[in-house]
Amino acid sequence: MSGVGPFFSVGELTAQLGGELPDTVHLGWSTPVTQVVPDVVASMQRVLRFVDTVRELRALGVRVVWTVHNVVSHESHHVTPELAFHRLLAETVDAVHVMNPGTVDIVAPLYVLPVEKVVRIPHPSYAVEPDGAGAGSATVGTVRLLAFGEVRPYKGILEFARLVDRARRAGLDVELDVVGRVGGTLSEDDVREQLERCDGVRFEPGYVEPTRVPSVFGRADALVLPYDGGLNSGVALLAASYGVPVLIGGSLRATWPLEPTWQLPLWAVQGDDGDDLHSLRDAVERVHREHGALRESALAAARERSPISLAGRYADLFLPREG
Repeated sequence: MSGVGPFFSVGELTAQLGGELPDTVHLGWSTPVTQVVPDVVASMQRVLRFVDTVRELRALGVRVVWTVHNVVSHESHHVTPELAFHRLLAETVDAVHVMNPGTVDIVAPLYVLPVEKVVRIPHPSYAVEPDGAGAGSATVGTVRLLAFGEVRPYKGILEFARLVDRARRAGLDVELDVVGRVGGTLSEDDVREQLERCDGVRFEPGYVEPTRVPSVFGRADALVLPYDGGLNSGVALLAASYGVPVLIGGSLRATWPLEPTWQLPLWAVQGDDGDDLHSLRDAVERVHREHGALRESALAAARERSPISLAGRYADLFLPREG
C-alpha cells in the first residue's frame, strides 16, 4: 500500500507509484482537490479533471473506492465544487465506504450515495489492551478532559475552554488539556492567548510524536469532541483504544451514532431545559462516578473494532475475491 497525493491524469498517479498501475485506488478526504486553490473556477476544473481520471482508471481495470469521511470538507470555502465532487464520485466509483451507519440518510439532502455501492465497515481502533494506560485521576478528585489533535476552528476547542472556565467558577472540579498543533485559520499565538485566559486549561502545542500518545491519554479521564459537525472521528477510537471515554458535543447530536456505554452526550438527554454548563456538569459527574465501567466499555469497543478483527472486511472492500 502506498500513499499518493492528488492526481489529475493517469500519468500523474503512476508517476507517484514508480510507473505502476495499482489494483485499487482508495480516495479519502476531498480537501486536497477542492479547497487548496483560491479561485472557485480553478477548484471546479480540478474536480472535473480528477473525476475524468477516475473514469479512465476504472476503464483500465483499476478498482476505485471512496470513503465518506464528512458530509463536506470541514471549513469549505468552495462549496459548489465540493458538492459536485461528492456527487460525481458517488456516481463514478466502484464502492462507497461509510463508517457512520447514518451516512446515506445524513448526506441525502446534498447528494445521493447509491445504496448498491455502499459498504459499511466501522472505523478501526488503534490498540488493544494498553497495559493500564488511560483514565487515571477521576476516582480521586479532579476530572481531566483532553482535546487532542489539530486545533482548528470547526473543532470548537476555544469555545469549550471558555465553558470549562465557567464550570470551574461554578464549582465544578474539572480541567482541560489541549494537546496538538494549530491549523486552519488559527495562529498558535492567538490560541495560546485565548486559552491562557481560561482557568484550569493547559495548552501543549505542536505535533505529538507517536511515542508520547500513551502518556497523553494516560493522564486523561475523558476525551472531548466539541466539534460543530462531522460524521466520524478517528481520535474517538484512539481514545477508546486507551480506555478513555468520550464526551460528544451537542452540535453532533443529529449525526453522531452515540454509544452510551462509553460516549457521553454534552446535551440534555431529556427535555430541552439543559444548558451547556448543566450538560457538562452531568457528564463530568458521570465520568467521576462510573470511571471503571466507562473505561472497560471503551476498551471493549476498541477490541471489537481492532484492526485484526476488521482486516478481512477491509480486504474484501479493496480487493474483492473474484467469483
